[in-house]
Amino acid sequence: MSQGEYAVVDVDDEINDQGNGLEFKTFLPTENNSRRATSPTPPEVPYSPFNIAYYQTYFDVDTNTVLKRVGMAMIPRPGFITENCDGQIDLYGPFWTLTTLILILYITSTLISSITQYLSTSHAESNLPLLSTSISLIYFYGLGVPTLLWGITRWLSVGEWSLIESLGLYGYSMSIYIPISLLCLIPVGILRWVLIFAAAGSSGYFLVQNIYPVLASADNKMVRLLIIGVAVLHGGAALAIKVLFFSNSSIGPDPIPISDPML
Repeated sequence: MSQGEYAVVDVDDEINDQGNGLEFKTFLPTENNSRRATSPTPPEVPYSPFNIAYYQTYFDVDTNTVLKRVGMAMIPRPGFITENCDGQIDLYGPFWTLTTLILILYITSTLISSITQYLSTSHAESNLPLLSTSISLIYFYGLGVPTLLWGITRWLSVGEWSLIESLGLYGYSMSIYIPISLLCLIPVGILRWVLIFAAAGSSGYFLVQNIYPVLASADNKMVRLLIIGVAVLHGGAALAIKVLFFSNSSIGPDPIPISDPML
């Protein structure tokens, strides 16, 4: 071939003769790739109490899921973990619920106390020690009691459940006290008693309905005592919330007056 001359090569015909064609490769996510990118499967991490990566899966939850579980926890019925949590409860929701309840109890109680003091003496004082009281009460009941209950069941070899499930159930059960605490801003003493113990009955029923099936599978006489203990401690926590945070009333005295030097 001399210089300046060109040879025409039919590339398409040559490739088609070989059975292959020119194809464009897409880099857009397919249906499978999109599903894999939006909902990754958490890696299996071996259990260790000192392994932070093990606990990450229990905090890998979005806000909508937590709010949905909080709402369902206010409707006392069994099967909360299996039906509403897809068999695996989280720890983010319970911790968020307990912490929010601590702040709500302190804010509402301080506001009620300040209004009462202002109406009586035209002077209101803050009560910072009440915040430590709120932290101690809520975290002890929401974290300490379920840990103790789980430890007792392990010691008695009754019930097949994990510490995470115990903490999750107790944490979500306290969510109903958040709107109830806001309603307790209404300065009527008898109404507060009704609201607090209505919340205690609802959340206590939620606990019993979800804990009893776990313990009932074991033929042990201590199971009934444990259930009774759960109900008694739950009622005691409700009474403590009413006495410590909602004893003041700007309209008339509390129908069951209880003096507390902290208030």
